[in-house]
Amino acid sequence: MDGRLLNLRYKRRTAALATFLAISVLMFGGALLYNLVQLRQAWGEYSYETSQRADALTRIHRAAGYGGFIHNFKNYVLRQDPAYLKRLTIDTSEFHSALNTYRLLTVNTEEQAALNAIHKTFDAYLNAVQLAEAGVLEQLTPNVLDKRVLVSDTEAIEALAVLESAHERYNHEINQQMQAEFDFLINMLLIGLLAVPLIGFWAHRHMGLLERLAETMLARNEMQKMLARSEEEADEALRRSETYKHLAYRCALTQIPNRQAFNEAAEKALVSARDQREKLAVLYVDVDDFKGINDRFGHKTGDQVLTEIAGRLDRVLRGDDLVARIGGDEFAILIFGRDALKAKDQLATRIMDALRKPFDNIELGLKVSCSVGGAIAPDQGEDVDALLKAADTRMYVVKKSGKDGAMIG
Repeated sequence: MDGRLLNLRYKRRTAALATFLAISVLMFGGALLYNLVQLRQAWGEYSYETSQRADALTRIHRAAGYGGFIHNFKNYVLRQDPAYLKRLTIDTSEFHSALNTYRLLTVNTEEQAALNAIHKTFDAYLNAVQLAEAGVLEQLTPNVLDKRVLVSDTEAIEALAVLESAHERYNHEINQQMQAEFDFLINMLLIGLLAVPLIGFWAHRHMGLLERLAETMLARNEMQKMLARSEEEADEALRRSETYKHLAYRCALTQIPNRQAFNEAAEKALVSARDQREKLAVLYVDVDDFKGINDRFGHKTGDQVLTEIAGRLDRVLRGDDLVARIGGDEFAILIFGRDALKAKDQLATRIMDALRKPFDNIELGLKVSCSVGGAIAPDQGEDVDALLKAADTRMYVVKKSGKDGAMIG
């Protein structure tokens, strides 16, 4: 065969192969670039969504949680200072703004129900604010007013936990989806790199695609960092949820359990006592003339007195017993177990001894006394309210008899 013909055929085959390789590489590069653009777009949407969720949850916690609306509401009830009403107005506006922001996000039925539960509890608090204002005009004492406007937080606390769990679950699912898509993209890239010896002819003429592939490799570390930050945010949201659960059952001032925690613990103890055919005791402790302490020494000293009393009560209790602050200057003690009846009288003596010790560490010459009433279940009551009422009645008998004493049922 003529040499010129062979040379022409060789050139044609080379051109055909080069064309085939060029078209193949262009198709591969186009598919890779398309997937990269889609992944970046999906990541941007996810980043915006999770940022809005985290921000809305934080604002709801801050506006309605302890330190926000509820904290200022409690202070208004106990201190009856009009300044707290202005703070409540600001907290209300911030709460509604945060709640509306969350509603605009993509939420499921469970989250929608949780938002409705939080809104319902907040509305109950708004009604309580009106009752509190009326009570202040009637010149009700803080203790009486506190009982009148009592609102249960349980449903809202559980709803907040649902939102935190949904946020964490959303982050986890999206992270898995992003990781799967990114792994697919990297696998495509590796397949392309294995074909480098075959596309060398094409590469030096079309560097743009390879530059984009290199950018993809560099972007991998950045995306992994973003995924790690997202997981850290989810972990922080979970820790914050646990913290708010803890705060919801603690008195912010004295750091001992509050009325909600006492009621739930007492209900469980009553069920256990009925099943075991045992008895339990409830003690009601009220600080004598606490208003006089506030008027003479100031609210700061009054707060220190309440904190000191809470600490003394907690230290004299047995390991299984519980002390809680259930009102402005009122504490309740739950005594249960097999020897509850034997322990109640000894415990009452230890309580009175502890409370009669000087309070000179707070204010030199400060004298503080308490009146204690007690009730036995099921003799004086079969539920928490009945027991507290019976113990409260005995406590007032002590007050009328000269205060600074105890009367246990």
